[in-house]
Amino acid sequence: MTGQGGVPTVGSILLALLLCGLLGVLGQGVRAIVGLKNAGSLNSTTPAEQAEFSLAYLVLSLMIGFIAGILAGIALNLENIITVDPGNWKLMLGIAGSGYVGADFIENTMSVVIPGTRSATRSPPPVPVPPRPPTVPPAPEPHDGAAALTAAMRAVCPQANAAAWVPALVSAFEKFDFSNDRRRAAAMGQFLVEAGPALSAIVEDLYYTPGRACQVWPALFPTPAAAEPYCADQRRFADFVYAGVNGNGDAASGDGYRFRGRGLIQLTGRDEYSAFGRAIGKTPEQAADYCETNEGAAFSGCWYLASNGCLPLADAWDIDAITRRVNGDAMEAAGLRRQYSDEMVSRLREYSAGA
Repeated sequence: MTGQGGVPTVGSILLALLLCGLLGVLGQGVRAIVGLKNAGSLNSTTPAEQAEFSLAYLVLSLMIGFIAGILAGIALNLENIITVDPGNWKLMLGIAGSGYVGADFIENTMSVVIPGTRSATRSPPPVPVPPRPPTVPPAPEPHDGAAALTAAMRAVCPQANAAAWVPALVSAFEKFDFSNDRRRAAAMGQFLVEAGPALSAIVEDLYYTPGRACQVWPALFPTPAAAEPYCADQRRFADFVYAGVNGNGDAASGDGYRFRGRGLIQLTGRDEYSAFGRAIGKTPEQAADYCETNEGAAFSGCWYLASNGCLPLADAWDIDAITRRVNGDAMEAAGLRRQYSDEMVSRLREYSAGA
């Protein structure tokens, strides 16, 4: 690999530099593989990112190793390289070691001259933070039926004793599915006419004047004179006018008076008391007595409306249709029933909105 007189030729010098560079590449290759393994890059969770990073890192490292090998060869005197015996593995190993060790110096220098060329251990991927659960607004407090009804009654029917009636009404509303303001208000609109604005007429008043008896029962009392013997005695009057009506026996059975009207919507006749009694586990006679209490009056009124299909009518706010089912074609005080119902639903909604 030398010319005349032992002087190295250009070709021999280039071959020596190439040999040194390749040995440096060998040393740096070993270093790069070790570095990649330690950094965990070969175990990247994303294959595309792993391949891209590993290839770029390896190419750059091999180039650095080539340069380090050449510099090591120059430092060791190229003549020694040119004349070295290929079996001298120690010298070759030393040059390869320079590619392994000397690359740090070159990497630092290149990172200053060419920013971004310095290889670095990839920072671990950020630990995913679980998203915070959405803030759930607190559930609204349950509708205070007793407080709402008390406030509404004091505004609409102040004559009624709300403290005495509200517990019974709330229990009846719950029992028979008066589950919204419309249903409750529609019921109250009927109760305040049937039992009066003070809710005091929960037992039928059977004191009639002869003239009024003739108007209500013209077939039974064609003249005031015919009615006069009965009007002075409620029991006799009821047994006569209600004999054989709604499941009652004849006048002598006493069913007319026993099953006279009671409750906030006055049940009348054995048949109605029997049906209501079955709903609450009582006999007709027990149900009749129960209806004279506030609780029984409220339960019987709500039972009557619910069992006669009035709840869907209340939802549709068809108060006249409810009145017809309660009072028949007479539709007595239909306008007042609408008025009470409208006022009650307005007050109940005001309370609900302000609660």
